[in-house]
Amino acid sequence: MLPIGNEEESLRCAGFCDCRFPNSIDVANTKAHIPDMVKCRCGEDSGNGNEWQWHASNEADAQIHGRDIIFHPTYSQGTAIVRGEQPLHQDKVHFWEMRVITALAGTDVMFGIGTDNVDLQQFKFHFVSALGTNAQSWGYSYNGRIQHCGEQLPFGQKFSQGCLVGVYLDRTRGYLEFYLNRRSLGVAYTCIPQHAKIYPMVCSTAAKSVIRLINSTSQSVTLQLLAFRALAKQPHKVEELRQMPGLISIMKSYWFLAPPVRYSRCSKENELDLGDEAVLSSAKLRLSRKQKYTDDVNIDDDDLYANAHKIALRHSDSGDEEYTTSIHEFCDEYFHYLL
Repeated sequence: MLPIGNEEESLRCAGFCDCRFPNSIDVANTKAHIPDMVKCRCGEDSGNGNEWQWHASNEADAQIHGRDIIFHPTYSQGTAIVRGEQPLHQDKVHFWEMRVITALAGTDVMFGIGTDNVDLQQFKFHFVSALGTNAQSWGYSYNGRIQHCGEQLPFGQKFSQGCLVGVYLDRTRGYLEFYLNRRSLGVAYTCIPQHAKIYPMVCSTAAKSVIRLINSTSQSVTLQLLAFRALAKQPHKVEELRQMPGLISIMKSYWFLAPPVRYSRCSKENELDLGDEAVLSSAKLRLSRKQKYTDDVNIDDDDLYANAHKIALRHSDSGDEEYTTSIHEFCDEYFHYLL
């Protein structure tokens, strides 16, 4: 693989952590099992394990070893597509997360979803961006683009080895969202059919490229989930929620709605305040370091969905400053909906 220039390297997203990963030369020359070359387990203790595994197929130019996919283990002659072993339930939200074990290169490596109509062998001898070439699949490329129906759109930074790629699919609403190193990139598509059989999918044209499934979970859409999703819009308060004994099991179930931040020192240098990126369901209400939410006269005080995200404010005696009251003082008012 050709060396990456300094300019291109600076445009790539840093890895999730600072653990050591094998370089391309080591991967190309090794006779050992490639996944064994990586000892990193960062982020794997965040979820509740894996609800599904990859589907092994003798026809695909990919080897499945538990959670790991080794694409083109000898050499690459096209595009290999691997899907999950079972379709994703229609009445749930789903989240799964993959670690990029090897450096990514070549035509494309993509993460996403597809229906049962996707021909996994269609591009076996062609180098293409397979996910999203037609109406049956949706993909997110390591080059920072998304694709559906053959239309590619820019969607964020390029990424490679050491990064975590997350996929959030709300089958009740048909929303597809991608995450990079536990940071949401926003909703990519809102047109996912509700009655089709949908599978998780990954494709690669790169020889000896390895992708590891580290977390996969699903949850039914309940009032409890909706309430926590609203509260998760306040990232600075999530850590306090984790300290409440009565919410520990709930936080564990819905961890993917407010996942732990990245560990990498390199990425931390360019890290933005999470509060600056929090976007509420109402486009008119935004959270930043210089702004706080105030009561809206147009919002019904009894409306849970409109009020669950509010930060309670109290004026100081001077009347000149506002400060946020401790979350514990208002847990009975807002957070009992989680219990």
